[in-house]
Amino acid sequence: MTSLMGSPAFANDPPKKAAAKEEPPKPKFDYIEENGEVGRSGYIYKRVAKPKFEEPQEVPKAEPKEAHKPEPKDDHGKKDDGHGAPKKEEKKDDGHGAPPKKDEKKKDDGHGDPKKDAKKGGDGHGGGHGKADKKAPPPAVSAIYDAAIIQLDSNNRPLTPVVFTNTYADYFVCHKTIKAKYRDTVLSEMNTFADRMGLPHAQDMPCMIKVAKPKTKFPGAIYIEFYVDDKAEKECIKKGECGSTRLMMLHPKDKTGIKSKELYRSYVLTDEKKFRRANFCVSPDGQLLGEKNCYVALNPDWLFN
Repeated sequence: MTSLMGSPAFANDPPKKAAAKEEPPKPKFDYIEENGEVGRSGYIYKRVAKPKFEEPQEVPKAEPKEAHKPEPKDDHGKKDDGHGAPKKEEKKDDGHGAPPKKDEKKKDDGHGDPKKDAKKGGDGHGGGHGKADKKAPPPAVSAIYDAAIIQLDSNNRPLTPVVFTNTYADYFVCHKTIKAKYRDTVLSEMNTFADRMGLPHAQDMPCMIKVAKPKTKFPGAIYIEFYVDDKAEKECIKKGECGSTRLMMLHPKDKTGIKSKELYRSYVLTDEKKFRRANFCVSPDGQLLGEKNCYVALNPDWLFN
């Protein structure tokens, strides 16, 4: 039992020394040199000094380093030794050498190279007189009417000036507007129909292109018109009232001209003295489609066909 229990404490035993208290480590602060205030525990409290601020010192500016300059070279790639370009050795003429060579480059005499001027469009003087005048762009042609038959602009009007005008139409000469072969074909077919009707032939001159004005029965329509005599010519052109009509209207199969530019020939012949009037339609290849206008011939489902 005694071995299990510790040794007993007696009153006469010397007191045991108290264990030494471990002091806390001094804080890593800089305190102001002062007496401070004593706390309840006896610890003296002092104010902490602010950290010293060191003003930055000016660093002297470093001078910029000079860029490495390559050593100058002469025309032949040799280094320059500071005495300038070396002089070329002049060959002395001993009386037996060849004469000095002439400059190979020819001086410009102000006329330039004719071949180069031709490419540039110049006038043979080296282009010294400015650029050549630009050519005017060709006029836009009609998208509906075939240019191989009749020359019209994008507004479907002849390129030639207006010769006569009245309330119903503007008149242009056939010359330089329709092909002579096509003109002769129209006149021949017109006189053939006149023979069938027992009417007088149309004269070959004058030949007029007629463009119908707005607010007419067929605004913008293109006609080729001939006349039986001078009286009929004046009545048709000046008064707009034809007693003896010899007229052919160009009837495009496609009004847009995208799918086809075929032109059918729709004829009208009249004679007020004989009270005769007839219509004929001819295809582009010269086939007679009937005694009717081409609109009716090309639209068989039309009401009055």
